[in-house]
Amino acid sequence: MSAEDSAELAASVLKIRAEFKRLDQDQNERLTLDEFLQLHDNTAELKRDFALYDFDGSGALTQAEFSSVSGLCPAWIRGKIPDPFDQLLMKAVSALDESYEQWNRRPNEYVNSHSFVANFIGSISPEGKKFVTGRILRQADPDGDGRMTRTDAKKFLAYQLGMLWGQEQEIREPTGRVLRLDRFLIADINNDGFVTLEEFSSNGWGTRREQEFIRLDVEEDGRITFSEYRDYQHTENFFDVVEWFREADADLSGLLDMMEIENAANKEREHLVASTIEAFDQNHDQLLSLQEFRLSMLANLNYPWAKRPMDLNRDGFLSYDEFVFHKTDLFQLQRRFYFHRLDRNRDRRLSHAEFDFIEAKPNAIRMESMDGDTRTVIYQDESFPTLGLPDVSPDGTRMLFHRTSSDAKVGSQIVLSDLRGEVITELCSGTHPSWSADGNQFVCARTVAEGLAGKQIWLMASDGRGGRSIGQGTSPSWSPNGKMIAFLHDNGIVLYDTEKEESHVLVPREGHRYSSLGDTIAWESDSKRLAVLATRPNFIELVLVSIPRKEVGSELADPPVAKDEVKEPVADVVLESQRGFASCRSEGQLSWGEGGIYFSIIPNISGSVAKQTTLQLWVPAANGGVKVAPLLSRDFAWKSASVEGNGMWYLAVSEH
Repeated sequence: MSAEDSAELAASVLKIRAEFKRLDQDQNERLTLDEFLQLHDNTAELKRDFALYDFDGSGALTQAEFSSVSGLCPAWIRGKIPDPFDQLLMKAVSALDESYEQWNRRPNEYVNSHSFVANFIGSISPEGKKFVTGRILRQADPDGDGRMTRTDAKKFLAYQLGMLWGQEQEIREPTGRVLRLDRFLIADINNDGFVTLEEFSSNGWGTRREQEFIRLDVEEDGRITFSEYRDYQHTENFFDVVEWFREADADLSGLLDMMEIENAANKEREHLVASTIEAFDQNHDQLLSLQEFRLSMLANLNYPWAKRPMDLNRDGFLSYDEFVFHKTDLFQLQRRFYFHRLDRNRDRRLSHAEFDFIEAKPNAIRMESMDGDTRTVIYQDESFPTLGLPDVSPDGTRMLFHRTSSDAKVGSQIVLSDLRGEVITELCSGTHPSWSADGNQFVCARTVAEGLAGKQIWLMASDGRGGRSIGQGTSPSWSPNGKMIAFLHDNGIVLYDTEKEESHVLVPREGHRYSSLGDTIAWESDSKRLAVLATRPNFIELVLVSIPRKEVGSELADPPVAKDEVKEPVADVVLESQRGFASCRSEGQLSWGEGGIYFSIIPNISGSVAKQTTLQLWVPAANGGVKVAPLLSRDFAWKSASVEGNGMWYLAVSEH
């Protein structure tokens, strides 16, 4: 704290003491209502405030309670206001002690951090899932020694309740203010913990000017850190819950009804009002007290709770797995608390009557001109809500794509279409169709039986007739030169030589550090490299794989092998990781065109910034980088895209 800040703090403390002493006429260190009414002339407001700040319900204000009264000093200086989240933390710690056989009696006893986190995740998931990410494990065990004490565990619970973030820094202040971490998270689009000027201007802070960025960037390094953002002097970065409540309380009753909340809530949060009243009105009087309101999603701007989650499986309900508000799941215990409160009938899912969410619309295949002037929908069908990125035939007249039915009995189909979507022909079951170089065949993935053995790669005639399996695997892609087919198998990559009809392991399962190589492969136009989206703990990475000459050389002809047998790898293959993207989504298909590699990321959706493209372009060069795909419409969330024809058109799949 600077000398100037210290001086302001000292002056405020003296002012509060002097004012309390002036009002305390009987000098008993407590203010009655009559004494408090001498503070200023607005009697109705003072009566409301007296009840509001009488935290212990004693009928009088102590000096500590009086120091919290609005208007006596700057908000960052005022006295402590009891936080209902402290009670939630106490309950969580009590449950923790019980789970670990009265751990409070053995406070210095260690437990394994990974087991602790797995058990924690399993306990808060309605389905008991125990998915542990590297981020949450590091939060529980920052020094990485693999063990935790009860103090460590309590601190971890405070993090998960949204009370702490960063280096044990409070985001719920004792003064009642809540740090607007939601805005910081939304702006930090690449999830690196910093906000650059570009992010500041285009992702959530669009109305703020460069001068404000410069003011916040104290270290003048071109980025805003969390500590710089959290500086208490930047009052605009905090949500003052108490002041918001007082201003919303139009009738000065000390309670908020639905109309008062609706009138005070900003537009992006209006949809939360009805569910807030129902879920957090503990005494069922259709009114919210200050403490009831402070527990709600409306009062907690520490996370993008204003975002409308999506019913991804289109069942008309929102499951806990769909109850997601940001690409990084920081506050899982707070999220579980909200889900539990909203789930009034306790059926482990949310209906529209319990919470407002988005109904997922079916995917659509769209064409957009590169200049952005022309847009058209080629294909969209309610019966087939999930679509794959089309592959245009070499002559540019037809396209193949897969569609997945909402009826599990129908499954996924491969269809042939003209580029206008006027003639649709169902060819066969399967996914990920990819044309041969001459356009007379295509390769696809098909499920022909149960288990991994049933997932096979098939070569088909262009009309979908005949066909044969060339081995087990998924996500095939035919090389542009027509000589190879790459596909995924056993968390590795296999190459099939179309001339010799032989398969060779390009990337073995044990030949990389990734838990998954994704579900799509893209070829470079010269057939010399592949691109995949590979998963590491807590993020997904764009990886380029070079094709060694030996993989398709004549020396592989000996010894001969059966056509269905896969040879062992014959050369070391280098996997070139391009960058970690914490926000990548791997279900969108990759496309490698002249401009670079197109892939999608989880969309940044929050209020007025709800419609933002998810498509990214990576330029694989020494001075390359990632950027938003140029001129693609921001009216949709893009699953995947490619540049087709003469380079004047995007062919893309929108997600909703």
